[in-house]
Amino acid sequence: MNRQKQADLVLVIITFFWGIANPVSDYVMNFWQPMQLNALRFVVALAVSWAVMHKDLRGISKTTLRSGIFVGFLLSLIYLFAMYGIKNSASVTTFSFIVAMPVIINPIINLVFRRIVPQKKFLISLALSVGGLYLMTMKGGDFRIGLGEGLALLSATCYSIDLCFTDVMVARDDVDPKQLGLLQIGFGALFMSLISLVLDRGHALTWTPALFGWLLVLGVGSTAVAFIAQPVAQQYTTSNHVGVIFALEPVFSTLAAILFLHEIVSARAYVGAALMIAAVILMNVDLKRKDKNDETDSQHL
Repeated sequence: MNRQKQADLVLVIITFFWGIANPVSDYVMNFWQPMQLNALRFVVALAVSWAVMHKDLRGISKTTLRSGIFVGFLLSLIYLFAMYGIKNSASVTTFSFIVAMPVIINPIINLVFRRIVPQKKFLISLALSVGGLYLMTMKGGDFRIGLGEGLALLSATCYSIDLCFTDVMVARDDVDPKQLGLLQIGFGALFMSLISLVLDRGHALTWTPALFGWLLVLGVGSTAVAFIAQPVAQQYTTSNHVGVIFALEPVFSTLAAILFLHEIVSARAYVGAALMIAAVILMNVDLKRKDKNDETDSQHL
């Protein structure tokens, strides 16, 4: 298995953690405000990451520091728009479809600003992924655009910028991916805490052993591990690949809902999930003819 496939596998694991975080977050938000949860989640992630990796911050470059601040700010916007988007969305299914749009936005950004033309194999994977998303999230043509859906689109756009920016930065010699991962968590925690102080003022936190346990799950697995591993993995793959892989998040969310919440899923959703899994498998199948993007990726291995 070459490094690109290893990186894609790591990103699938990250997406799994993010997928199971959705039903967990939905439960915890019955007790905490959205930005309270996000701020605490990132503070826990920072504490764990700092304890394990603080020595890796020695000799940090100015470029890595600036990148960490920028990506941390983007993360705060992503989570702000997403949390308040879902609270104001007329249709949760529409919201879920829109918030997964980096799978489409990433190739557009890369084509317009970086002149990267997607390969045919990727376009097929993209079509399968978008079709799968539609089948999993849209029911009966229920597509309405309101405040919540607009915030979802802002969240997806910010995340696409995050992925494409990270793609560019980790390819530089003066940027350390591990340092970038730790810094984005730290600055994300800072910005989210400041936002929470403004938006959640007057809302007291309720603490129970169960809530503390779920906070650790979110802070360690779905934040600390995920956001440190992401920039490291992106050294060996592309932001277009990342967008398709991260579109699997609804698949893992549905799986978690079936296992832990005993939700009943329609045959339509199963077909959609199968299409999205097929998209990721196809993207990592070696074909005889490779385009320039694949050749460029192989040079980084």
